[in-house]
Amino acid sequence: MLAFQADGDITWIVTAKQRYMATQNLSAIEERLRDSPFRRIHRNALVNIEQIRKMSVLTSQRWLVTLNNGQEFIVSKRQAKNVRDVLSW
Repeated sequence: MLAFQADGDITWIVTAKQRYMATQNLSAIEERLRDSPFRRIHRNALVNIEQIRKMSVLTSQRWLVTLNNGQEFIVSKRQAKNVRDVLSW
């Protein structure tokens, strides 16, 4: 799995080739994955940090994360420092 992404009331499980609908909300999934490589990068996204290919600067406080499959996620201002610290970039 690469990521979990919330879209309104629906949470998607993102794999390298497709998406599946999850049965739990993003907060519940985050709690279950506490000791895993998944980290919250935005209020609507949890990403497997082992699948991050690169981080690009969008603004002084916003980043764009590109996963190994080419999918992109925006890192929120609130989470930017935490993500950079975890990745040691």
